[in-house]
Amino acid sequence: MAQAAQIASVEAPPTLRAAPSPRVLHRRGRRRRRWLGALVLLAPTLWIVGSDLGRRVSHLLTFDRLHVYAYLATVVASGLFWAVLLYSAARPRGWIRQPAAGLFVALYTLAVGVQGGFHGIYNIYLSHDGQIYSRSIPWSLLGHLPLSRPAIIAHLVWALLLSLAFVIAARRYVRPRPIARVIVPLFVPVVLVGMTQIPASYRSWQSTTPDIIYFHGLVSVTRERLRHTNDASELRVQRRDPVSVPPLTAKPARVRNVLFVLQESLRGDEACSEYDPEPQCANMASNRLLPNRYPLLQLRSNAATTAISISNLWSGVGSHESLETLLSVPLIWDYAAAAGVNGAYWTSQNVMFGNMRLYVQDFPATHRAVATQFDAMADYDAGANDALLSDWVIDVWDTLEEPFMAVVHYSNGHFPYVYDKNHAPFQPSEFSKDADKNTEYRNFYKNVAYLSDRATARLLERVRASETGKRTVIIYTSDHGEAFREHWQLGHTSSLYDEEIKVPGWIDAPAGTLSPAEEESIRNAKHQFVWHYDIPPTILDLMGVWDDPGLAPFRARMIGHPITRPERTLGPVPLSNCSWLWECGFRNWGMMQGSMKIEARQWDSEFHCFDLLTDPLEQDNLGERACAPLPDLAREIFGSMPVVPRPPGEDVLWGPPPPSASAAAGGG
Repeated sequence: MAQAAQIASVEAPPTLRAAPSPRVLHRRGRRRRRWLGALVLLAPTLWIVGSDLGRRVSHLLTFDRLHVYAYLATVVASGLFWAVLLYSAARPRGWIRQPAAGLFVALYTLAVGVQGGFHGIYNIYLSHDGQIYSRSIPWSLLGHLPLSRPAIIAHLVWALLLSLAFVIAARRYVRPRPIARVIVPLFVPVVLVGMTQIPASYRSWQSTTPDIIYFHGLVSVTRERLRHTNDASELRVQRRDPVSVPPLTAKPARVRNVLFVLQESLRGDEACSEYDPEPQCANMASNRLLPNRYPLLQLRSNAATTAISISNLWSGVGSHESLETLLSVPLIWDYAAAAGVNGAYWTSQNVMFGNMRLYVQDFPATHRAVATQFDAMADYDAGANDALLSDWVIDVWDTLEEPFMAVVHYSNGHFPYVYDKNHAPFQPSEFSKDADKNTEYRNFYKNVAYLSDRATARLLERVRASETGKRTVIIYTSDHGEAFREHWQLGHTSSLYDEEIKVPGWIDAPAGTLSPAEEESIRNAKHQFVWHYDIPPTILDLMGVWDDPGLAPFRARMIGHPITRPERTLGPVPLSNCSWLWECGFRNWGMMQGSMKIEARQWDSEFHCFDLLTDPLEQDNLGERACAPLPDLAREIFGSMPVVPRPPGEDVLWGPPPPSASAAAGGG
């Protein structure tokens, strides 16, 4: 019997399970749809976070616990924001359905598209820093991005398609429940207002989701333009709209390229413009590297403000002109492009500072890089490490096609400076603004310049060792100097004394890259007064377009003359730290003609006059009459003085401290 039972059990057919009831199937399908609907609602934020990981995962991995928590909190906020809009757009009917969908598509396209395009250019996201000085809210919606670039359009179109896909998916898979479909739309204005109030980590770390960084910056500029805040009341550089340059024919005296090296805040008396076999200057490395350079010992900047100075250096047009003029005049890259010369611009400056990005964004350059591209956490003021800039340019140098005109723009000389105690030969050195620590503070600054020069010298050595370097003329200067209480002031922009505007300058040219006449003219300029306004004409002459008839109307607006030619700039030359490009909080102006110099600050009723040949330290005010007609010309350009009343209780506001004050300071 046991055997029969065993056979029966083997041969018995398996028991069939009953099919799920329609109710069970419906419940399972509804559960799947809910999960799928939830996934659709979270998809916009998941895409944002996933894209962010793809762009900067190495940076995100450096976050400490605080920044991780901050980032996760904004992920939650972002998820709620997009989910509420998308849920409201998924309603099968009702007045909120289409407005919510339109709002979602518009905001998502802008936030995702603009941030994708912006990061593609600058390696960081568009934030408060990049928006606050904008003068146009409509253009701020697009981040003032160059829409002529296909990559930017691609980012915007892709974001638009994504947003439409999310709306379509939500309407298919999200089933708003009766109570929720009434309550959730009420939260639309709540999340919109909430998004304007969420704080963002917008500088360096950017430990916030990119969409919230975008909205935070947009809210900042909107409040500023509506005068609800006063964080950016002064005018800063805006986006250029240069007039077209007609085709130019480059006919240089010799086959050559041009490299313009621009330092930051380097004083003329702390750098060796002329070769020194036993240097005590800050630029020791580059001094030894190029012993046969042509020095410009009387070169002066026409401003002690970077934004104004670079306008002078790149356009040649007076910075006292109207904003419309300054934003419409071509720069050296525009002329190079018109002549078929390849342009390049590399800088360690953080171009988010003071809206600088808008000024440099549209250069017609074949090669470009800014600080955040090689260091996403570049300091807002001092920029990325100059060594990283040199590394970048060294890596791409051989990809430059001749002929070229390239600019390398360093930044670490800007306060708060980039310092390395392991490369600090000037001692004692201390980062202190205390009056009794002035020597230590100035040594600290010299060590900063020394460190930056090491990076500069590495680049120059690479250039000179390259094949193209054998045909490359190098021009070197600084945007301005730096004051160390010579006239009671620290830093720059506050005056036009020589400690702030006398800058290093030299030209180095390999054999055969200059004509004999050009060599003689540059050599003769060693002790002659030349200006930053002379640099653009010099670059244009080296490119071989100075005599082109098509350049004539542009040449007529320039103040300077090519240093490569014997004619010098002998007329009055304006000096100013105030411009429509960069409105100053502290006004100061001046003029020079030859060695005669006038300068004044906003509370002065008259200009002060100095002869720099007999009084290089500017301690003996000769009075206005001695500098005639410069004071009258300056008033025509800059207006009447004083602009503000003299501060009360201040007896000495101009010139060096009086002997009694000096003695008291020394005795203390």
